[in-house]
Amino acid sequence: MDASKQALFLSLRPEFAEMIISGEKTVELRRIRPKASPGTLVIVYASSPVKKILGTCIVENISTGTPREIWNLHGVSTGLGWTTLADYLKGKDHGVAITVASPLRFDIPVPLEKVRKCLGESAPPQSFRYIRLAEANRLIRIGRRSKQSA
Repeated sequence: MDASKQALFLSLRPEFAEMIISGEKTVELRRIRPKASPGTLVIVYASSPVKKILGTCIVENISTGTPREIWNLHGVSTGLGWTTLADYLKGKDHGVAITVASPLRFDIPVPLEKVRKCLGESAPPQSFRYIRLAEANRLIRIGRRSKQSA
C-alpha cells in the first residue's frame, strides 16, 4: 500500500487513548516501528473494555532509541514513568517513539460494530495496522455524523 494513501490505525489501552485525544500524552511507544512518516493520519482506537475509536491525530515524528534515550528525550510526554517504560521495552535494544500532534476528538466515539462494518472482521489490530485513507475518511465521517443522528 502506498504510504501516502494510508492511515495508521493504533489500538491503545483506554487510558492512553484518552490521554492522546486530550493532548496530555504526545508520544506513543511501540516495540516495532510502523512504516509511517510525518503527516500520516492516525486513527485512535481505545481497546477493551471501551472498544471505540475516540478520534484522530497526526504523526509528527517517529524515532528510535534505547529505553534510556527515549526517556531522556520524551519523559512524561509518554504518559509513563521510567520504570513502566523500561518494563514495556524490556528485551528490546531499541524502542519506537511516535510523536503525535493535532488530536481531534470525535463527537461520539465510533463503536467496534461500525469499525468492523467499515474495515472487516479483522479490525481492530492488537497493536497497529495500516488502513486505506479512504477507509479512515469513512470512519471520520461516521464519527462526525454520530452527533447529528444521536
